[in-house]
Amino acid sequence: MSNPSPVLHDPHAESVAGGKKGRAETGLSRQRSRLWNRLQRTLFRSETPRTEESMLPMLIEVFAGFTKLDGRAVEAEIDSILGFLRYDFPEAVYTELKQLFVRSLRRRQDLDAIASNLAGTLPLEDKVLLGVQLYVLISRAGLPKENLISFYQFMTTLGVASEAINIVYQLNTSELSQLSRDASPSDNRSGPAGNHRLESLILSTKEPADVTISASDDEHSVVAFRFQSLVLVKNLGPGAILARGRQVNAGEFCRLYEGQRLIIGEEVLAFEDLVFYFNTKKNLSSVQLYLALDGNGNHFIEKVRTKQSYLRVSFGLKIQAEVLNPTDAVIGERSLKKGDKFEVTSREKIDFPDHSEISFDDLRRKARELGGRYSLPPNRTIYLVSNDPDKLAAGDILLSPGTAGRILLRIRCDNSTKTGLVEIIESERPVAVEGELVKGSAPLKDGSVISLGSDQFLRCHFTEGIIEEERNVISTLRVREIAHSYDRKTPALDGISFTIQRGEMVCVMGPSGCGKSTLLKALGGQLKPRSGRIDLNGVDLYSEHENLKSYIAIIPQDETFDPLLTVEENLDTAAAMRAPHFPVAERRRRVDSKLIELGLNEIRHRLAGDQETKSLSGGQRRRLNAGMDMIGIADIYLFDEPTSGLSSKDSEHVLEMIRGLTHNKITLVSIHQPSSRLFHMFDKALLLDNGGRMAFFGTPAQMLEYFHEARRQEGIFTAAAPAGCEGSEGILGLTPDFVFDVLETPLRDLGGDVIYERDARGNLIPARRFNSSFWSDRFQTHRLLEEVNLREIDSDTAQTATLYKTPQAPPRKLKHDWVRFANQVKRAFLSKLRNRANLATTLLEAPALAILIAMVMRYSEDGEYNFANAFHIPTYLFLGLVTALFLGMTNSAEEIIRDRNLLHRERHHGFRIGGYIIGKYLSLGFFALVQCVIYLLIGNAILGIRDMFLPNLVWMFATAFVGIAAGLFISSIVSSPKTAINIIPLILIPNIILGGALIKYDEMNRSFDIIQNIRQWFVPEDEREEASKLKVPAVCHLMPLRWSYEAIIILHADHNPASELTNYIEGEIQKFSLIPLDQELTEEQEERLYQFKQALSVIHGIKADSPREVARFLARIRRDLESGTFDPEPYYEAPESEGKTYSVSELYLNTKVQDLFTRAEVEREDYRKKDNPPNVFFGAERQFRFPPESDQPLFGFRIKTVSLNLLAMFGFVIGAFFLLHASLKRQLQKV
Repeated sequence: MSNPSPVLHDPHAESVAGGKKGRAETGLSRQRSRLWNRLQRTLFRSETPRTEESMLPMLIEVFAGFTKLDGRAVEAEIDSILGFLRYDFPEAVYTELKQLFVRSLRRRQDLDAIASNLAGTLPLEDKVLLGVQLYVLISRAGLPKENLISFYQFMTTLGVASEAINIVYQLNTSELSQLSRDASPSDNRSGPAGNHRLESLILSTKEPADVTISASDDEHSVVAFRFQSLVLVKNLGPGAILARGRQVNAGEFCRLYEGQRLIIGEEVLAFEDLVFYFNTKKNLSSVQLYLALDGNGNHFIEKVRTKQSYLRVSFGLKIQAEVLNPTDAVIGERSLKKGDKFEVTSREKIDFPDHSEISFDDLRRKARELGGRYSLPPNRTIYLVSNDPDKLAAGDILLSPGTAGRILLRIRCDNSTKTGLVEIIESERPVAVEGELVKGSAPLKDGSVISLGSDQFLRCHFTEGIIEEERNVISTLRVREIAHSYDRKTPALDGISFTIQRGEMVCVMGPSGCGKSTLLKALGGQLKPRSGRIDLNGVDLYSEHENLKSYIAIIPQDETFDPLLTVEENLDTAAAMRAPHFPVAERRRRVDSKLIELGLNEIRHRLAGDQETKSLSGGQRRRLNAGMDMIGIADIYLFDEPTSGLSSKDSEHVLEMIRGLTHNKITLVSIHQPSSRLFHMFDKALLLDNGGRMAFFGTPAQMLEYFHEARRQEGIFTAAAPAGCEGSEGILGLTPDFVFDVLETPLRDLGGDVIYERDARGNLIPARRFNSSFWSDRFQTHRLLEEVNLREIDSDTAQTATLYKTPQAPPRKLKHDWVRFANQVKRAFLSKLRNRANLATTLLEAPALAILIAMVMRYSEDGEYNFANAFHIPTYLFLGLVTALFLGMTNSAEEIIRDRNLLHRERHHGFRIGGYIIGKYLSLGFFALVQCVIYLLIGNAILGIRDMFLPNLVWMFATAFVGIAAGLFISSIVSSPKTAINIIPLILIPNIILGGALIKYDEMNRSFDIIQNIRQWFVPEDEREEASKLKVPAVCHLMPLRWSYEAIIILHADHNPASELTNYIEGEIQKFSLIPLDQELTEEQEERLYQFKQALSVIHGIKADSPREVARFLARIRRDLESGTFDPEPYYEAPESEGKTYSVSELYLNTKVQDLFTRAEVEREDYRKKDNPPNVFFGAERQFRFPPESDQPLFGFRIKTVSLNLLAMFGFVIGAFFLLHASLKRQLQKV
């Protein structure tokens, strides 16, 4: 159905809303939950709107009402409803729909009232579609009379009575002749309901039939109906059929959905095949191709007839063949003579004199890959182009399926000038003409190319009167003599050559260490072989690596999903990373579809977990790992040991899933030693031997036959073989174990004992009678002798060259990068949030350290503790920064190590390394901020530090952020968490020693300052500046703690509330010194000066009953001074309470902190050095000039120390960012 407007809510909830206001309060927690869910959807837009906000609940009420018409719910009815909900509304969350349906089954429905509401809301097309679904529903219950009456009453109230009659008439017609007459074009256009009739398609073993079916036993007749996206199948009998894997008996209906299959007799028809036949019947789809023979005897396919063409094959409802030139090929027992025209079935094959063959089903697949070819009659000038057949009429251009987004174009042709015009009516994807983006319309000339996406084009041949559709898909993978060695001595791959066509699934098998994973890496664009070529459609993979890498998906053996995300979240994030160009609704639909295909829909909200948590079974984990690459644009899938560690049954399920999901793709699956059942599920098998040498390549049956013959020829009588395998009939009983027994036949002495040898590691192993070189040479000989028999029809020729030989890389757009970045942040944040160890660290480690440090540091020399005489405040501030640096590094030191396999898997899908790093910074920074807040709240409260929370937080968080940046870089250069943790002390301890708190710089050994010592070599002794003991040694500038510790001490000394007010007053008094001495002050100026002097004396004499009152006094003094109304008298009054009082000094001015700052300021403001004041540790300002020793420098500037230190911390983060970026780039771009 079309997406209805979100205007209606749960009808049951609306009907009971009145009179139950008292229950609203009891649902407060539910409202809070919904509010939280909406907040999550606002932050992470991957979620769809809630189902309750659409019209779906009312439609579900309809389905529930009809399910219970006879007073009971039948399993077949529920199955139909759940199918509707799962496939017809992919934008909604299936589990929510299911819950709504279950709730609806438990209450009564007023179908007349619901029909009245829907009558004015649903479009006519959706009403007809609903009618078809309801009729199918009641048919599953046996069409009782009462149900049929209710159906007519409901459809009448809905306003589509005539359409209901038409639906019942069409769906109940069982005679083929009547169906054939009803499906005629004239009938489809007649009558008031004619515009909304169901399309019908007859598939039968007898005439009349639209599509003729082959069956060796029973007769079969099936009629398929289509209305919009609904495809419904009715079995007319007499034989049963299989649909969606279930038996459908005569007279029964079954609905088919995308990706499902229908089996009638010997024919297997996919949903896409039925859609093709429907479109062909509407004169919207028909394809043809030509078979040709070149001078070298090579057969190939072409789209246009040439002198080399000998057979034209047209695919529509029937398959028509026409012999154009004499040929020795035969079809069955029919010889092909020039001028012959005849029909064939999809199961028939063309047999060539060299014993090679190709089926018409394969030719039909290849014809679709090549794209359609549409004639432009001289009497017509306007054509519609779309991928939606409902928007087209006969003669319009229907695009082949496979690309996302609706599109509708209008092409106007001028037959006299051989030009045209393309207009965009509707398009969800960019449309370009000759590379220029079209906005509205664009002119066309003869030969113009209309781009409809990265792999779909229309070429306009106005002179020839045709428009040709071209598809850029990878149809051929050809490996040519590739070889590789990791150490330039021992070969990992040696002379591998083979060719795989689109639609084939190949098993890569061999003993351990034979190079299976190396081969997959080379084919996946992750490891460039030292020699040889890997061609995709004839283009070298590594010369066009940037364009081709996105179309190859390598699924590693190691699980690379995030264990702390749910199954659905893992697939959703993978889809966003691989296909950011898809709209959110389209990605959501594909994720829901893949969850169902993978068999993971019922556990979609379960955490994926790891091997220890056992959240998912082994088979489920493998399916999830494989499914992450199934939502994207890949044409080649490489699976590395997907069945490793699984039971035989789970292995079968995984391979069946892979075959279904990679249908019509190029698929390679490495398996160490498959079982017989798994072995025969593949189209071809590649056997590798030690040293990366190829021992065989061909079909599974050919491999068994080859090694059976090798066993006989080489006299290998010790290999185990089933009894009765000596004849040709016995080959069927052979298994892959037999192949390995022959391959690894041991070498024996004259006594029959096995001879042993030592391998490269020094272990004793049985010596092989025939080494890998023997089997490689033997297969090369076999291939040479059978070269003609192995020849395959090639469609990669000059005559069939498409616009581009291979797909181009998807264009990078800012919004695509944003989608990837948002999902990376979401993944990192959720993964960290759900990590229990991380939460324990965040919530427990920071407060535990704060309590320990603060309690130990709570000491005063006077015995009674107060902030002013607290002895260890500088040490506490320093240890707080040490804690922040430590927590930052420990929280991030394992992040890249944990993500490394995932990064390698996603590196070809266009994500930006910078976005990944920033995402990590944001997620880790959030938790670091929480830790800093907890630490400071506890530590400051214990030590009585007041009104300095925000400055402390800024510098503690800045230090933690530097720790995060450093930890991430460490994580990128090591391979194990243990190594990363061991490196942290190498960074932390030098920071503690050289940070300026543990060892003061004036007490530090200066001889280790290498930079200063080198500088003294080049400066004459009489010109050397007298060094201040408070200067920071140059090497200490490399320590982040030195910058943050200095800044936080200066802030505590000079920017606490008392010091800030004092500085303000002194600054205002300083302004009066600028007035000339001979100029008298006005009365107003004298009053202002008096106020400032009085305020300066009042500040340090303030006493109050509580710290809060002291803070209020300071704020009021500042406010009164700024307004000019300051009166000192109220501040001289003694506190009313006779208990403990508080002064400004003991609340804000710590003696130890003030001593550090005052000493530095005295050194910096020494009048003897006023021309070039030294840059001392804890100095409020820094001065820089060049040359530094010159009396007249070329330039110089002053900067606040706190500002400079903040820039320095920012520099540490930026430096670590670029180092991390370079490290990851080197690792991820290495091939």
